[in-house]
Amino acid sequence: MGEVSTTQDVIVGSGAGGAVLAARLAEAGRAVVLVEEGPKVSKADFTQREDAMYGLLYRDAGNQLTKDGAISVLQGRCLGGSTTINMGDCVASPEAVLEHWRQHFGWGDWGGITNADIARASDRAMADMGAGPIPDALYNRNNRLLEEGAKKLGLKGSRLLHNRTDCLGSGYCLIGCAYDAKRGTLLSHVPRALAAGAQLMADSRVDRVTLDGSRATGVVGDGFDIRAERVFLCAGPIHTCGILARSGLKRTELGRFLSLQPQAPMTALFRDPVDFHRGIPQAWGLDGSLEVSVEHGLGGFSIESVSAGPGMTASLVPVPFDRLGPLLSKYRHIAAALCLVPDRPTGRVVWGKGARPAIKYASTPEHRERLVQALETAARIYLAAGAEQVLVPTPEGLVLKTDADVAGIRELPLRSCELPLISAHPQGTCRMAGAGEPGVVDLDFRVRDSEALYVCDASVFPTTASTHTMVPVMAMAHLLADQLGG
Repeated sequence: MGEVSTTQDVIVGSGAGGAVLAARLAEAGRAVVLVEEGPKVSKADFTQREDAMYGLLYRDAGNQLTKDGAISVLQGRCLGGSTTINMGDCVASPEAVLEHWRQHFGWGDWGGITNADIARASDRAMADMGAGPIPDALYNRNNRLLEEGAKKLGLKGSRLLHNRTDCLGSGYCLIGCAYDAKRGTLLSHVPRALAAGAQLMADSRVDRVTLDGSRATGVVGDGFDIRAERVFLCAGPIHTCGILARSGLKRTELGRFLSLQPQAPMTALFRDPVDFHRGIPQAWGLDGSLEVSVEHGLGGFSIESVSAGPGMTASLVPVPFDRLGPLLSKYRHIAAALCLVPDRPTGRVVWGKGARPAIKYASTPEHRERLVQALETAARIYLAAGAEQVLVPTPEGLVLKTDADVAGIRELPLRSCELPLISAHPQGTCRMAGAGEPGVVDLDFRVRDSEALYVCDASVFPTTASTHTMVPVMAMAHLLADQLGG
């Protein structure tokens, strides 16, 4: 088992939840050990080579899949977690979503904390990362084409906020910033925690929480045994619930209520170079089609510009093999966007005896309809922007050249695995809920019927929190730290 060490607080995971907690609690004078399963990395490790970086920085080298293989669930597995490999977009939870949680999941009973308190915590998270507007100089043609096409169709969108400082526009955001421009927790909160005395254990996989009756007493993993007064699980929705399952938690709600917020890629070819791999990849998004209500939470869809290296581009454009080479020869002429479709919490994560999860997920008819609407809208936007071809990523490689061709999208069967989908924002599995509501975590972030055991990551969200979850998770971490006096 290894040598036994002791601390006051042990925090599992160094992403948006864990690193914020580590900084806040260490700065409050607590003895903190921050445990990260992935490697300790810095800009010197970010070689900007896809073949090396996916294996170094991503869970399963970017191949963490749903059980049927239909959706790639992307997650960082390195110091800083997913904040090290995300696009840097800073979006808080809409007011109506927070009110939806209060009215439908009992969050209104949460110790007098108001929506305004959550908004202030979100503002604090943005300030910690230096979030602000994206400058014109880094607003590349890929973003402009999406914006111009949308405006021609009378569709509403806006430029996103981001957490970069002195960005050079290299475009390698998805495989680590070699220039220390993107201020995820790797640069914003982990250094603060270490400066305040926290200890870091990287390359350390936590197997389970140790318990004395209902009280958490620490965590154990390969070669280490940490005894602690309090345990905080911040490993993300897929793996936090795995730790709890291996620790013997028997709640029937554990692993349920999973949202994946699936995203479908759409690409287009233009006559002149686009160079979507330079500048800031994700700077503009269509938000007029999002539906936000107190009754239903977040729905509708959004469309956001995106880029990827040649390797990821090839994996997300499943054209027949004999057409892949010619397509990639036009790499500089590709424009790309993601059709992001918020879903209902209908999935489930199941952990058996092995070390890998079964992520079970099936899209509902209502969700597929909104996905079709998003694909149709993205196609029309690109055609309005002057695209020569719009490529719908089906196995046959559906090619659209005119508005009349767009009707072909609705004829697609969209069966499982026929459209490449990714999830960068898994949520749920350890739902936070008020008294009498089904859930795993109480409104003080404490695992139900336990002592000194907390969850603080996207696992706790009852439904989809936002189109991007980094800031909502950080806001929760600030609220928990406030509650604990950190």
